Amino acid sequence: MSRWLTWPVFYELTEIYTAPLNVMWFILGAAIAQYYAGTVNWVNVGLCLLVVFIFDLAVNVADNYYDYQHAHDRAGYAQKTNPVGRLALPETGVARLAWGLYALAAVPGVVLVLRTGWPVAVFGAIGYLIGIFYTAGPRPINATPVSAIVVALAIAFLIQLTCVYVSIYGERPLTWSMVGVTFLLCLPLTLIFFTLQMANDTADRAEDIANHRYTLAYYLGQPGSVRLIQMVVVVGSLWPLVNVALGIAPAWTALAVLLLPVMWRGMRPFFAVQDKRRTFMTMVKSASLFFVAYPLLFALGTWL
Repeated sequence: MSRWLTWPVFYELTEIYTAPLNVMWFILGAAIAQYYAGTVNWVNVGLCLLVVFIFDLAVNVADNYYDYQHAHDRAGYAQKTNPVGRLALPETGVARLAWGLYALAAVPGVVLVLRTGWPVAVFGAIGYLIGIFYTAGPRPINATPVSAIVVALAIAFLIQLTCVYVSIYGERPLTWSMVGVTFLLCLPLTLIFFTLQMANDTADRAEDIANHRYTLAYYLGQPGSVRLIQMVVVVGSLWPLVNVALGIAPAWTALAVLLLPVMWRGMRPFFAVQDKRRTFMTMVKSASLFFVAYPLLFALGTWL
């Protein structure tokens, strides 16, 4: 494995450069726990963050591996776009790396379950099933119309809900009311993350069709997908006002709506041309502003 697994290869396969964003999910989760339960178990939060950090790397490696395995466009996508083919990586080695990282993520996961009980095992099992079968199996999630919403809910809601649970374990019970409140508080992030997934699928639409992946973007077409993205960006950006009006979020979070015109301006190149290399990163950068600002504003409103 050491002959081919260099740092540049690991960097590209795992997409580790996106991992720091996971910190923001835990800032929001811990802040929700503090706001509603008045307590945060930082050891449990740290263990949960470690699980998600390693698991995220494993999912990215597995995605590259299974996308290469399932590719119908062998000469194009498999050999020129997917890093397994483009870098001439050994398929067995890449598979072992993915499963090794999955196993490594399970170590702090088991410790966390022992500290907090079986509900975390259930949350973890759901996460593992989504992560593995996103690209694995005869009909992977990323080849279906529900892929964008499944990923958005898993990353922008399930992670935070787990963080809330492990934060308050032993001090307060996780009630259905708190689950509902957590969902509403995470909804802005979930919606904006959905737009990012939709943008990715829209930019990859032709490539996905060639590889028999039929996402929501396939059914809506380019113009319809862009209109949906624009609508959800607006709703997601303005939703903090709803949470403040409902009295479930600090007033500070209302400031997140000021990002809408900034994000919209940044996303305009993608609205005009849906291209993975030229304009998709404008979506990523604009959405990232919200992913950082919203949790920080909630945290400020909680701890200041």
